[in-house]
Amino acid sequence: MPKKGVVSIFLSLAVLVSLFVTPLSASAAYALPDTVALSADAAYVVSLGALQEDDVVLYETNAETTQQPAALVRLMAGALAFELIEEQGLNLESDTGAYTMACWQDITGTGLGVMNMEIEESWTLKDLVTATLILGAADACVTLAVRLAGSHQAFVQKMNEKAAQLGCVNTSFANVTGLNAQNQYTCAADMYRIMRYAMDFPLLVEYSRQTLYTVNPVSGGSPRTMPNTNDMLRSSTDSYYSPMVFGKAGAAALDDRSMVSVARDSGYEYLVVVMGSSDAAGDAPAVAHYRDTYRLFKWAFNNFSYQTLLSKNEPIAQLKVNLAWDTDTVSLIPERELATVVVNGLESSAVRQVVTLQQETVDAPVEKGKVYGKVEIFINMDQKIGEVNLIAADSVEASQLLVFWERVKSFLTSPWFWGGLIVLVVLLIGYIILNVVHNQRRKRRRMKRVKRYR
Repeated sequence: MPKKGVVSIFLSLAVLVSLFVTPLSASAAYALPDTVALSADAAYVVSLGALQEDDVVLYETNAETTQQPAALVRLMAGALAFELIEEQGLNLESDTGAYTMACWQDITGTGLGVMNMEIEESWTLKDLVTATLILGAADACVTLAVRLAGSHQAFVQKMNEKAAQLGCVNTSFANVTGLNAQNQYTCAADMYRIMRYAMDFPLLVEYSRQTLYTVNPVSGGSPRTMPNTNDMLRSSTDSYYSPMVFGKAGAAALDDRSMVSVARDSGYEYLVVVMGSSDAAGDAPAVAHYRDTYRLFKWAFNNFSYQTLLSKNEPIAQLKVNLAWDTDTVSLIPERELATVVVNGLESSAVRQVVTLQQETVDAPVEKGKVYGKVEIFINMDQKIGEVNLIAADSVEASQLLVFWERVKSFLTSPWFWGGLIVLVVLLIGYIILNVVHNQRRKRRRMKRVKRYR
């Protein structure tokens, strides 16, 4: 496994960018039973929710450790291609890309899998992107990159920019072909993020599911048909797995194979990443990644289920209310239901709620639905499943009499009142003193006049 090489300034900044990327809202990783043996160096299993923030990590090992992506790089290339095609207003069926001498120079002598494109042979963008995704065709992938970004390296730069936007802090791309390079690496957790990005494009999923694909060049060359390189999608192979939706496999070396894929069954959908799969006995390294992927999917489908851990109208806490005549408290309830995938047979005693309130008391009026705190859900003491805002279950009207009295009390205890009172007392004392002094002077003058007339 190669070490990280010299990374560009842009990729260094990606670490800073990633600080602003929201992580998975729920990350309760479980341990695999002894019956599930893996050869992979790294693995990541995620239960997919309706939104990415609803995803739950079920298992991970060495998920942040960098690996050579090999052909997994084509997953990012394909997803980015769909984004650029949309941005540029191109038509998959009619717009084309031509295989040039520059494209040929990028892959000649590498030994990578190709579709044997001829110089100046043109394909539709649909053929180029499909061959990139399911056939492992390096020549088609380079042609697609040049067509959409102007050059191979310009496309790679866009891949790195997109990886940074997705929060991939352990990913660097050097080419679109999957050829091993010092500054080309990723990790299982980042491949999950890239796969999630790819799933935003329904056509990518549709194209990736095809078991056979026929390319029809627009000019030059002749039609050719190739099978999908993902054996888990093809029923004619020993690795076929019927719940498989789509996926991409790669081989950094004969005994270093990786795969990222999604499977769906009975309303459940899981994403599995395995990297560095091998066979210690050396007898079947070509299927090691399929075997690891299959075992992780079976473990997930057989051992987890949806459970409601928070009901929407269930009172979770009481908040003290001031200035209300008929009630002293208001109930706080979850803003939404929290239902997620947890291990089968989870006991209620293993679920722990941690409530955090924004304030200890609130003055009426209280508005129904206003957020006053949150509740975090943990299982097995320290595995956080998720969190939900706590909102007021009802509105509470303020008592005008109590509000008036509170204002009076507030005024009577305010610094302005006491300051004014002190000034008034000082003035009163001053007035009394002045009056006493004035009266004494008058008395003395009167006494002088009386003595004078005597």
